Amino acid sequence: MSPRARIEAPPEPLAGAFDAHTHTWSTPEFDDDYDATMARAWAAGLVGVVEVGVDTASSEQCLDLARRDPRVHAVVGLHPEYADHLDEERAGIARAAAGGAVAIGEIGLDFSREGPSPAQQVEAFRWQLDLAREHGLPVVIHARDADEECFAILEAWVREVGRYLGAAREIGMMHCYAGDAALAARYLDLGFLISVPGTVTFPNNPRGQEVARSVPLAGMLVETDSPYLTPAPHRGRRNEPAYVVETARFVAGLRGVTPETVAAATAENAARLFNLG
Repeated sequence: MSPRARIEAPPEPLAGAFDAHTHTWSTPEFDDDYDATMARAWAAGLVGVVEVGVDTASSEQCLDLARRDPRVHAVVGLHPEYADHLDEERAGIARAAAGGAVAIGEIGLDFSREGPSPAQQVEAFRWQLDLAREHGLPVVIHARDADEECFAILEAWVREVGRYLGAAREIGMMHCYAGDAALAARYLDLGFLISVPGTVTFPNNPRGQEVARSVPLAGMLVETDSPYLTPAPHRGRRNEPAYVVETARFVAGLRGVTPETVAAATAENAARLFNLG
């Protein structure tokens, strides 16, 4: 990756921010500057990040990073893009789920491109929902071009298992949420948090901005999904956890509250969801 695509200057710090979804284990994006990347995150005021796997190998990387730093937390699972590899990944994902993960993810449905069939994705999705219930873990959900299909599966699942993490704790999060405000309200009612990505800062994203205004702060997370979806004003560069402060500031402006208010609320929500103590 060209050095020009790397962070050009650290953002202004925002104490207490939390990146609820990142992939800084990813190579080659971070293979030669992971430590510097995380140093910038802590300097930007972050108190924690959640590293999210997409298969067995990356899930094990996330667990390893979490063991190295108590501010880093691991989520393990099989992304729907790789659902056609479920048979060969099943044992590894099950092993990772028992290895200190704080959630199962990112799991769900992605009908935006050619890849695993809907049937394969649904099978992998349902198996991992059962795995989360077995281990008493929340779920991190990926839904792209499959809003109603994903909601239907999760609604039926919640009806079956109930709030198995307790009435005061959410059952999961909608990662990089791209649906509308009405669907977000339905997910909140099911017991899911809505995670707002850096795309909320894009001028051509009024739907995402309406979600960020309407979702109660008690139901919201903020995330980078780095190295993807870099927020303004840094578009065109590699995303990284430090930039979550830009998303929190933008959400605060939409809501007419201080950035510190958004940072504190979303960090508290993440701690509750992932049982971080």
